[in-house]
Amino acid sequence: MSDDEAWSTDEGPSTDNDDGDSSICSEDNSSSFSYVQRGRGDPRMFRHEGCHDPEHVRAIDREIREHSTTLSIMLGMLGGFHRDRYLHLKEAGDLNKCIEYTSRAVLLLPNATAEDPHLEENLELLSASHHDRFHLSGSVEDLDKEIEYRKRALSLKPATNPDWASTLSHAYSSRYKRLENPEDLEQAIKYGTLAVSHVPHEQSEIVGRLDALNEAYTLCSQSSCTTEEIEKGLEHGALAIALTPEGDKKLPWRRMILSVLYLKAFYHRGDPTDLDNCIDWGNRTLVIMPESHPNLSDQINNLASSYALRFERLKELDDLQRAIEYGARALALSPDDHLSQFKTLSHLSCFYLELFNLQGNFADIETGVEYSARAFSLNTHNIFEKKGWEWEANRLNTLGGLYFARFEHLEELEDLELAIECCNIAISLAPDENHHAIALSLYSLGQYIHTRWHLLGEDIDLHKEIDYTTRAVSLAASDTKPHLSTQIQSLGISYVVAFNLTECGSECPTLRRALGYFQQACRAMGPPHEKIKAARQWAYHARENDMLETLDAYQEAMDLIPQVIWLGTTIDKRYSEMKELSTLAAEATSAAITAHDYKKALEWLEQGRSIVMNQVLTLRSPFNDLRSVNSSLAERIQNVARELHQAASRVQNPLTLIPLKLQINFTTEQVDQRHRQLAKDYDDLVAQVRQLPGFESFLKPKKAAELMLAAITGPIVILNSYDCCQCDALIVQPGAPEIIHLELPSFTYEKASELSTILSSSLTRGGMDERHTRRPISSDDISDLEHILATLWEDLVKPILDILGYKPNPPSDKIPHITWYPTGDLSSLPLHAAGIYDGSTSCISNYAVSSYAPSLAALLSSKSDSRTSVAHPTLLAIGQEATPGHSYLPGTAQEISCLQEHSGKLIPCIQMTGKDATTAAVLAEMEHHDWVHLACHAYQSLGDPTKSGFFLHDGTLDLASIMGRSFKNKGLAFLSACQTAMGDENLPDETIHLAAGMLTAGYPSVIATMWSVWDNDAPFVADKVYGSLLRDGRMDYRESSKVLHYAIVELRKEIGDKRFERWVPFIHVGS
Repeated sequence: MSDDEAWSTDEGPSTDNDDGDSSICSEDNSSSFSYVQRGRGDPRMFRHEGCHDPEHVRAIDREIREHSTTLSIMLGMLGGFHRDRYLHLKEAGDLNKCIEYTSRAVLLLPNATAEDPHLEENLELLSASHHDRFHLSGSVEDLDKEIEYRKRALSLKPATNPDWASTLSHAYSSRYKRLENPEDLEQAIKYGTLAVSHVPHEQSEIVGRLDALNEAYTLCSQSSCTTEEIEKGLEHGALAIALTPEGDKKLPWRRMILSVLYLKAFYHRGDPTDLDNCIDWGNRTLVIMPESHPNLSDQINNLASSYALRFERLKELDDLQRAIEYGARALALSPDDHLSQFKTLSHLSCFYLELFNLQGNFADIETGVEYSARAFSLNTHNIFEKKGWEWEANRLNTLGGLYFARFEHLEELEDLELAIECCNIAISLAPDENHHAIALSLYSLGQYIHTRWHLLGEDIDLHKEIDYTTRAVSLAASDTKPHLSTQIQSLGISYVVAFNLTECGSECPTLRRALGYFQQACRAMGPPHEKIKAARQWAYHARENDMLETLDAYQEAMDLIPQVIWLGTTIDKRYSEMKELSTLAAEATSAAITAHDYKKALEWLEQGRSIVMNQVLTLRSPFNDLRSVNSSLAERIQNVARELHQAASRVQNPLTLIPLKLQINFTTEQVDQRHRQLAKDYDDLVAQVRQLPGFESFLKPKKAAELMLAAITGPIVILNSYDCCQCDALIVQPGAPEIIHLELPSFTYEKASELSTILSSSLTRGGMDERHTRRPISSDDISDLEHILATLWEDLVKPILDILGYKPNPPSDKIPHITWYPTGDLSSLPLHAAGIYDGSTSCISNYAVSSYAPSLAALLSSKSDSRTSVAHPTLLAIGQEATPGHSYLPGTAQEISCLQEHSGKLIPCIQMTGKDATTAAVLAEMEHHDWVHLACHAYQSLGDPTKSGFFLHDGTLDLASIMGRSFKNKGLAFLSACQTAMGDENLPDETIHLAAGMLTAGYPSVIATMWSVWDNDAPFVADKVYGSLLRDGRMDYRESSKVLHYAIVELRKEIGDKRFERWVPFIHVGS
């Protein structure tokens, strides 16, 4: 006899009455038993036939309950036996029998209470069996039943059954994965939270219950979620790991869950440190996941995708290379004809598309197409079931991107049509035309059709593009949010194109739509550089219609600068990012001037120029005001700022951020992550400070009223030129409440560019890029310099002197001081030497002393950080007469001798020459001395401005190393070398030169050179300067500009006014 036959209930259980009580109701007591047999154990069908006595009715009910309970127990046992056999043999028939018998057992007890121990057991058996059958068959009906039974079981004893709440949370999560009903996700979080709420977090039994809640949070993060849910998910994920012992088989899974939670957090808030944590926990998962683990390939694949996503945000080639490396590893581990291999091949295809877009190697397109074809060739029957179509849609979208890249490279229309076809097929796979998973394909399709419109000019394509892009934006969910800003901006551009094709005016609804989309784009989630592009598009297209809206748009752009030029990257990386913003400050300032908002113009010019320098200065702030209110918070933010400053200054050796004894345990990846985390901590602390009363504007860009305080010794003249516009001067006078605006109609942006080009060509032809003993210069070059200086005088400098009311040849003790603050190409022009040199007084040196300022913040910082005089001053003199690999400089020895003579016995002068002047030794000595004099060769790096530096005995003391220091109470830095005030022509508004670097490092006054100097001129100027500055044992750097002014007057007397190449390069920078 089979087990089924032995336990068959087809005829019902035995009706023998061992108690002998057989006279219940009427004359025949068999009715109840026959009913039970006939009704298969369902007492609800009994109608008490022939019995009208209430006592008899109650007696019958009592007996029915007793026999129903017995039958229920037996059916439950039978169901349990079938489940045990299923667990052993894995035969679906046993699972079905278990569900059948246990369901009948539960039906026999419709009114059972929490005290009935068998009901809870049967409900557990039923829900577990439906759970297992769902995983076998995929039937949502089984999920529904599992949820029904688990809810009923939980309702019996909700406060004492946290495990039931946890399993119910799992069930709701499973149903959400299938049906994507938001209510299921809400219930999953609700019951997951209930499961952990009754157990203290330090108890180990909470760990398993956290798994259910964390799974729900990972799903929540993929759709709509709140910041609180994100934070709770991360908190619980970390707690589950903390409570899991090493070696626990669930530890890899829990680490993987936390990695996913951080990935979803990035989708939600766009913080790159979330990606760092995602990658970190992904790598930690791999460390402990055995090679035989069935999810190993998927985990490696997920990690590859995370690196690729971080590449999209930070544009670091290493991340893309790691993505490809991990993708190849995942591919080697994934079985053939399996979904994981399909995913991996699709990912690799996408990675190679990104690699082509970055480096332009056509072979990468072909490699990407090959991987996509391999993915398609797999047996995809199972892939397309359920939600697998999304992976095929993603593959097709990437393949379309590859065809489009090939079209742009080869310009063959067939490739463009193939790209369009790929996207159309991808969209057609969706079960619903409004499914969020096709958003990216719709956007790509719109872009490709827009390109076809440009080629063929068919209006229908423009309408299609707008339709597809609009749908893409409306469907954008969390997994497309990193691209949302770009998509919305594209929609705005499309409407601008449509507007340009119409003849309606500036109030046209089409233009209004475009402006609205640009506004949305600069506030939507996406890469900061895309958002700032959108803000500039908004400003540009609004300018003809509404100047106030234009200013609003530029304010959005200016506020985005810290996100683009981010403290979480190194200084050299930030300079490379600056190229996209090279004209933003001048552009915004020009708009503000047009609107007659001169204070706003000043604020924006300061905010958008010398950005990296101002960031460095901010990190060096003492935070004294905060310290007086909250010393603990001030100490925390200063410590983070100090460490962040050190991190940002690393260039060649990233491990300098880590203490030497710990460096062996740190990778470059960990150092980079630490840097980004510091930036996040700094931002969080700044936000915390701004919550304090009176600190609402803490470390925000300075307002005009504060910036205008930089004008102390005389007027500051800000010169702005942009595109086709005229040049404008904004003049800030000491103590004046308003800014003077002066139009300079004769000096245009084009003229500034022309003069800058002429000067650069003359310097190149004359070889004026290195300090030499002698250097011939042609008459043509002298003529060019004379033309430049005369043009500057007539069209720019003289009108400014006139509005200031300055007259020629004032007494030496009353000669005015002007600080020039030029922008753009004007930054490379010698304003301090403007004039007509024909023997007349028509030159600026007869009217005023000139200085330059890289930024107003630098002037303000130098005034607050330095002492004008010190009790026991010292001077450091560096001389390199014979630097290895460079020409001999005998004049440097004369300079050092000159310094020693003028310092005398009252001012100690420490000399470092020859082999003693190493980079490390010089940098260390600069910490201990008030002034520094550097007489040597120098170099302006065009490729990487942070590598510009002074050539010393063992190498280059570069700008990055100098800016990495935070010197206190310094005075004059005399840079007697070539090109020490020559900036980068590609980034003229960043004032990236050695003089600005010394100013940033803490020297408030700098004497420098715009180009190379003659070796015998440098000692002459140094002798005149120090002869005045070091008189009577005093060291007051505030006289530096005036002393240099008269030193150059003397040099001109010696060599003649028209030896421009020799006297013009000497300038003063700072206070």
